[in-house]
Amino acid sequence: MDRTVKRPIKLKFQTLIHNGDHRDSYEFTTKGFLYIKGQQQYLHFEESFGHNQKVKTTMKWNGEELTLIRQGSLLMRQVFESGKTTIGRYVTSEVTWETTAETEKVLVQWPSLNRKGRIFLRYRFRMQGQDTGTHEVRLMLEEENE
Repeated sequence: MDRTVKRPIKLKFQTLIHNGDHRDSYEFTTKGFLYIKGQQQYLHFEESFGHNQKVKTTMKWNGEELTLIRQGSLLMRQVFESGKTTIGRYVTSEVTWETTAETEKVLVQWPSLNRKGRIFLRYRFRMQGQDTGTHEVRLMLEEENE
């Protein structure tokens, strides 16, 4: 039976979106937990969007695929795998969109002895067939003392 390891994490989340000549960015710092159970690793944290809109975010890594799951004022599920195109969903109270990610690169390095790690994603994203540009997502992870 696999034992679950839970470690507190401080993370810095950065997104940069390139769409033609337009650039947009989003950044925040928060705390969460890294869970390791067998070959599966999970990062849980909370995002805030606007006034009192909270989203619980889970990133699941199995060694090849990184699955992004968001639950709260929006629902989203998207798988990212280097060199692959994947289909997902983005749901709000008003609409449901099919999403497509053409993933160029996925890099996951969990914190270990040096207590720091990172996640990097680069992908072309489409919502309901509309190109939203190339997204670069960076998470800097640091273990916290309990």
